[in-house]
Amino acid sequence: MIDFRNVSLEKFVIHQVGSRFDSSSLLLSESELVIHDSELKQVLLTYFLSSFKPGAFYEFDISGIGENHNMYKYCKAIFNNPEEFKTNSDLITKWLHTTSQHPNIKTGELYIALFKNCSIDGQEVDCLGVFKSENKDVFLKVYQNDQQFVAEHDQGINIRKLDKGCLIFNVYEESGYKIAIVDKVNKSAEAQYWRTDFLNLNQIADGYYQTENFMQVCQQFGNEVLTEENNVEKAQQIAFLQRSDDYFKNSKLFDNEDFTKKVIGQNEAIEVFEDYKKQFADNYGVEFADSFVVSKPALSKSRRYFRPVIKLDRNFHLYVHGDPEKIERGYDNNKQMNYYKLFFNEET
Repeated sequence: MIDFRNVSLEKFVIHQVGSRFDSSSLLLSESELVIHDSELKQVLLTYFLSSFKPGAFYEFDISGIGENHNMYKYCKAIFNNPEEFKTNSDLITKWLHTTSQHPNIKTGELYIALFKNCSIDGQEVDCLGVFKSENKDVFLKVYQNDQQFVAEHDQGINIRKLDKGCLIFNVYEESGYKIAIVDKVNKSAEAQYWRTDFLNLNQIADGYYQTENFMQVCQQFGNEVLTEENNVEKAQQIAFLQRSDDYFKNSKLFDNEDFTKKVIGQNEAIEVFEDYKKQFADNYGVEFADSFVVSKPALSKSRRYFRPVIKLDRNFHLYVHGDPEKIERGYDNNKQMNYYKLFFNEET
């Protein structure tokens, strides 16, 4: 849980950086930017921090390389000696330029900031922020000139739209810190440089990670295994997805044994599910825990793709929000077509 209510902006610098194939895209400021205007500070805090919502956390992948992880090394130097902020901000910018290895990467401003009093998991710590603006919005300026109103347009940055950003919290130094990220630009190959090449992150295997991945296993198991090709009726598939969703929705603590008994039931089916889960873990490099705290943000995100739906040719979609047992499938010999019969008490 992140809380920015007491946060303060202590150190701040702006550089410019783009693709490594454009040497002119790298421009370093000569000094830090000192801001005395309290309103401007609040605008900057809004721009830097408002896009960070409850979600996944990451850590620098320092396994096997330790201090040779550049971003880990630069962040550690700043946390240990804030007077070295400017020097290490230059190194961070140069490292981003080096890792921006696609010619389509846009040139933009790189903001590096040191914050005080960021609350993470109940403790107040220092936090280093690295943010890049890659897109400009057109905005309208209207002002009064004597008895006349004048309208002009200009380009600038929308403070509610952060393109790329990361917050490195000064906790868990030995394992690579705790990091939150924003990356709203497209997911094409050239866009992956921020998370993969520049930051080099691993997702932390916390409740969010476990909830998100386990719900994905349930969704894929339902769609790939519980199919008519495997002699499983659509209503049974829907029932499994509904029970899975209900379990997560109504549980604070996930327990794998409890889940399989309540949601799957039959020992043979449990074995098939566990085999599928192991294959999923091997394919995606996921480590599943036997128990974990259910993450409500991960649950909300995953449920958007967890809608039990029956698609009938191109004519109908049946969204099942309740009891799948109230759906009955049959075949009409006269029309030579399948049908579904729906049972309900009243129409709303």
